[in-house]
Amino acid sequence: MRERLPSIVAFAELEDFIDAPMRTYSSGMVARLGFAVATDQMPDVLIVDEALSVGDSAFQIKSMDRIREFQKNGATTLYVSHGMGEIERTCDRAAWLDHGQLRFVGTPTDAVDLYLNRKKADT
Repeated sequence: MRERLPSIVAFAELEDFIDAPMRTYSSGMVARLGFAVATDQMPDVLIVDEALSVGDSAFQIKSMDRIREFQKNGATTLYVSHGMGEIERTCDRAAWLDHGQLRFVGTPTDAVDLYLNRKKADT
């Protein structure tokens, strides 16, 4: 872990804060550090649950680039999001869960269309 620490801190962009107590970190800083730790080495399976919704846009882009690189190299990603555009840009397949019930599995575009149409019908 000591060998990995410099690349983790650099990716999270927390060089100026890494020695501060974690209780002083903002929620965005904690999320950045968590993502950097989880993705410092390519996992077989990466689960991302709305973690990229925090942080500035530059960090979000850098994180998505890392996720795409993992996907290109064969890692499986499970990406949980309410961001319809992110799902369409990031995923090859999508599942729509509605209150714990699997409603659809298929293309991201079809999943997003069904989800949005359902939401319109509910209003």
